[in-house]
Amino acid sequence: MDKWEESFLREIVELDTNSEEKKNYSECADVIKRYCEEAGLQVEVFDSKHNGIPQPNIVATLDVGAEHTVLLCTHYDVVPAGDTDAWTHPPFKLTIEGDKIYGRGVTDNKGNIVASVAAAKDLAKSDSSKVNLKILISPNEEVGGAYGIDYLINGPPKIRGDFGIVVDSGPTYVSIGASGVIAGTITVHGTQGHAGYPFAFNNAIHLSIPLLNYMLGFIDLRAKIQSQLPAPPGSPHQNLWGRFSMTVYQAGSKTNVIPGKAAISFDCRAIPEEDPDDVVKAIEEYVEKAKEETCVNASLSFKQAVSGWGSDATNKFVLALHSAVKKAVDPDIPIAADLGGNDGHYFTAVGIPTACYGTIEEHSNFHGIDEWLSIKTYNSVKSAIIHFAETCE
Repeated sequence: MDKWEESFLREIVELDTNSEEKKNYSECADVIKRYCEEAGLQVEVFDSKHNGIPQPNIVATLDVGAEHTVLLCTHYDVVPAGDTDAWTHPPFKLTIEGDKIYGRGVTDNKGNIVASVAAAKDLAKSDSSKVNLKILISPNEEVGGAYGIDYLINGPPKIRGDFGIVVDSGPTYVSIGASGVIAGTITVHGTQGHAGYPFAFNNAIHLSIPLLNYMLGFIDLRAKIQSQLPAPPGSPHQNLWGRFSMTVYQAGSKTNVIPGKAAISFDCRAIPEEDPDDVVKAIEEYVEKAKEETCVNASLSFKQAVSGWGSDATNKFVLALHSAVKKAVDPDIPIAADLGGNDGHYFTAVGIPTACYGTIEEHSNFHGIDEWLSIKTYNSVKSAIIHFAETCE
């Protein structure tokens, strides 16, 4: 990482662009635009302004007159820093200690923005790229992508390419797919009343216990659903598998009040081959069985149902990226699919084959306290992008 790249990363990390408050988006986009222009790229800005809040999307292009165009997908929104007092390094100030760079969003995903732009900068200078590059730099990824990559692909810009690389992944494998996400809430209904008279009311917390126990069986059912795509290294299954987790429990207001409601939110991960509508139906049917077996009054609502996606491992662009990563990083790096979800489904939904690679290491505290980026990994990702562009035709 040279001084130009460090300065670029510093300026955007020092802007709090958390997806909850959606502040500093315009300021961050202005900084990114300036550095992209300094890199010799053609820059367009598409603002998907929503509810009066600017949400600028940047498309930075390296046009070498090639037959094929590759889309690099990144994002500048971040998750909130959380308890800033718990950080040992200020979240919105770049701190470099040895091989590690600290700051909120430094690896998810601002470091990947800089790696992509810096790679394009070097390619422009050397005139060595055999493909055109379009770097898509958006907000909104942390909250679904509706005014980010979704807007660029399906909105008025209608950006297209021959291959997509989601530079928002890890460095230990090349990903050719990601899980779908179905999220929702089961609400148990009791009756609220004075805790001194528990016999007169139906305590929603107590009622929820047998229902929760019954829902544990759905975890085992989901685990039996296996994808054709391999799971990441170190996973408990060889191939990607279905998962179900109850993640949030909300009930009660005071110690002397019997709660009338208990809400259990869940996260269900679908394999790429599954239709999210089918998973929704399976959850609905299982919850109905749970209600019948436990005699508990409950309702079900869904917050999100997003498809997973997968690409052909034998696609020539996938093979070229895998070869470039093996050459630049490690000859033993495998192909796998992500346990989490990402924006790749926006590309594959319109017929663009896609893969993922990036700087986000498993223990880099992304979304956590003291998020960090390895300089060595950053340089590897940048090198892999350059090698891919120089060898892919």
